[in-house]
Amino acid sequence: MVIVAWILWFIVSYLKYFVFQVNGVLQIVSAIPLLIAWAYLFNKTLPLPPANPDFDVDDEWLQTARTCIFVIAVIAFLGILFIGDW
Repeated sequence: MVIVAWILWFIVSYLKYFVFQVNGVLQIVSAIPLLIAWAYLFNKTLPLPPANPDFDVDDEWLQTARTCIFVIAVIAFLGILFIGDW
């Protein structure tokens, strides 16, 4: 999923800035939610200062919160990617 997201990010970046000559920085900002999704899937910690919630199987509330943050990050990534800067 993350590999597909990075490829999609590069393709849309190329189309926005080189083909359609779009001005704006939201495409770069969309990498932030992608990095949060990456951290959720692979690092098992979320870089959210001041607290970095670690993966704990027994803490259901924390896992629910981490999953919600992951879903919000994916929606933000796709929203910024396809709506922002156009």
